[in-house]
Amino acid sequence: MSSPSPTSAVRVHSELRQAILSGSLAPGARLRTDKLAQRLKTSRTPVREALMLLAREGLVEIEPRRGAVVSPFDAADLLDRYHVRSLVEPAIAKRAATRISAEAIAALEELCELSEARGCASDAAIEDQIRFTEQFHRTIVEAAESPRLAAALGAVAGIPHAFSTLFWMTDSQREASQFCHRRLLSALADGKPALCEAVMQMHIVGATEFLAEIIGADEEE
Repeated sequence: MSSPSPTSAVRVHSELRQAILSGSLAPGARLRTDKLAQRLKTSRTPVREALMLLAREGLVEIEPRRGAVVSPFDAADLLDRYHVRSLVEPAIAKRAATRISAEAIAALEELCELSEARGCASDAAIEDQIRFTEQFHRTIVEAAESPRLAAALGAVAGIPHAFSTLFWMTDSQREASQFCHRRLLSALADGKPALCEAVMQMHIVGATEFLAEIIGADEEE
């Protein structure tokens, strides 16, 4: 019998990761290999491999003789993810400034326009805003053409869906995010690496401070 394709484990990891971060799989939910294999239309081996990857990312806990459960999100872990992101993502933006294509610039421009026009008056609009901002950041990561930086960011980029929603429900955070996206777009279009780095740093640090505020944690100096 041939071994499962690595692509199967990658797909299962991606789908389970999204389900955890979106809240579809809640903290404490037990992850049974056989049921997940049925749900995701694959064999047990890719599911086991995906669960091990998720455990390394801190999203799943493997309990001896009991299997896997979705990890709880705690304040320290969330803030640590954003601290690492504040180190990695400015470096990505700086690198992207010297490599980004005209097509990517046009895509970022369109995403800014969509975000500014959409507002946040409904749950559907907030979902769209989350999707726009994820695509905006993903476009910059792709433009940087650095698999190592992308992998470093990928391990810490996700936050629970509830927190992403709060960012967009708060007027000051929405305006700050859209302002930073516009400044990043301008700096990328002008090919200014240092400015791209500085704006991305401001963007992520601002989000970190808001996150610390809403979860009631004291951010470390």
